[in-house]
Amino acid sequence: MATTDRQNRLLVAEDWRKIYQAFQQADFKSYDFETLRRTMVAYLQENYPDDFNDFVESSEYVALIDLIAYIAQALSFRVDLNARENFLETAERRNSILRLARLINYNAKRNKPATGLLKIDSISTTQDVRDSSGTNLANSTIVWNDSANSNYREQFISILNAANQSGQRFGNPREKGKIGGVDTEVYTLSSNQNGLPIFQFSKAVGGVTRSFEIVPSKITDSDSIYESPPVEGTGLTYTYRTDGSGDSSKNTGFFFLFKQGTMQNTDFTVDSAITNYVKSIDTTNINDTDVWLYRLDQFGQIAESWTKVPSLSGNNAIYNSLSKDIRNIYNVVTKNNDAMDLVFGDGNFSNLPLGSFRSYYRISDNAKYALQPADMRNVQIDVGYIDANGSQQTLTITMSLKQSIYNSAATESNDSIREKAAQVYYSQNRMITAEDYQVVPLSASQEIVKVRSVNRSASGISRAKEILDPTGAYSNVSVFAEDGILYREETTPTFIFTFTKGRNIQQ
Repeated sequence: MATTDRQNRLLVAEDWRKIYQAFQQADFKSYDFETLRRTMVAYLQENYPDDFNDFVESSEYVALIDLIAYIAQALSFRVDLNARENFLETAERRNSILRLARLINYNAKRNKPATGLLKIDSISTTQDVRDSSGTNLANSTIVWNDSANSNYREQFISILNAANQSGQRFGNPREKGKIGGVDTEVYTLSSNQNGLPIFQFSKAVGGVTRSFEIVPSKITDSDSIYESPPVEGTGLTYTYRTDGSGDSSKNTGFFFLFKQGTMQNTDFTVDSAITNYVKSIDTTNINDTDVWLYRLDQFGQIAESWTKVPSLSGNNAIYNSLSKDIRNIYNVVTKNNDAMDLVFGDGNFSNLPLGSFRSYYRISDNAKYALQPADMRNVQIDVGYIDANGSQQTLTITMSLKQSIYNSAATESNDSIREKAAQVYYSQNRMITAEDYQVVPLSASQEIVKVRSVNRSASGISRAKEILDPTGAYSNVSVFAEDGILYREETTPTFIFTFTKGRNIQQ
């Protein structure tokens, strides 16, 4: 047999009919080395019994078969991996799942920290503070709702008034409103710290020691108590709440907001304006809620705050519907191990970042756990403050948890991303059909497992009327809306009169 003919037969390259005939006999289900080697030997023995019949282990041709089987196994593995990792339903690598979800505008949820309120049990101060009876309260521990002290409330308020910033005496808060049906007021301590108004403490929860932080709180434009943006040199804030059930109630007294985790920051500089600039922050376990960004001036001080927008279709750093006046915007994209990317706009709908920036973020435990009142007892912090005379004083606060907390969450699982990404893409972040009302709320949190929505209104029912359910099953619920408007019409009353004589004008 000629050498050329032998090579053509070996490589099956005469024409497409020979290739098709050869492929019919090939086993494309073979991926591993042993199967590939055995299949090739069987193929040669069946199709070329006279040309290749030396299959002893020492044969040079057997070494070539081994090499080809090894390469085929490696290529098969990579081709299969590449095919699987390009589809959301079959992908296994976390990076692949996150990126495929981003293609359909779904940003996976990172871990969420345990958040709650610690109620002040007792306070004491080094300052000379006197109550209405003239008693000096310096270095005395005042206990809230103390049955042995009928004057505890006045003494409590007197000490806090002495430590509050000027103009924020009890009854004159910086913010007030009704949160969860409970009257809430926010006050600021005149703390003398130069850094962030955050106080750290640790507690063992379920046998695991976890780090927590007392953080400043706000209630403006919200239906909940939330953390103030971190700004160095600002005072620590606390809340006073009363539900009308007396001082012994769990919801009546003075409270501090706390969160699980540790606040950190990263400084970076953008030397030139770049469209769609992405700043990667590879710190792991950044939680899903506590991310802030500031632009710094030439002295390293905060010059302006940038607004975080949702990473959703139609409302992100590339195109946003917040306001045409809000142009300093960015959005946060989740990466593997709960790291993140800060994604900026293209300069058309938002400003391009330029200069020095500082990002604050909180590192929280990537776990689901519960906080019981027994886990958070006798939490004590010492707050330094400046009194009205300019002297340094110390306010010692002892707090405890009064209600169980279950709002922590681990990072969103791969299965959850696969399920919710398609649902969110299908609904386009709108609830129109009955199915939308069943699936869109699932995207709010990785902890929501199932939702059942009931249609309470239909065509022919006026939206101007109060929503009432004839069965009485769904009437006593709070109804929220973002597209309503309340207005008042003002008119000037007029009347018409005529006169024929001069004295009629006087009349």
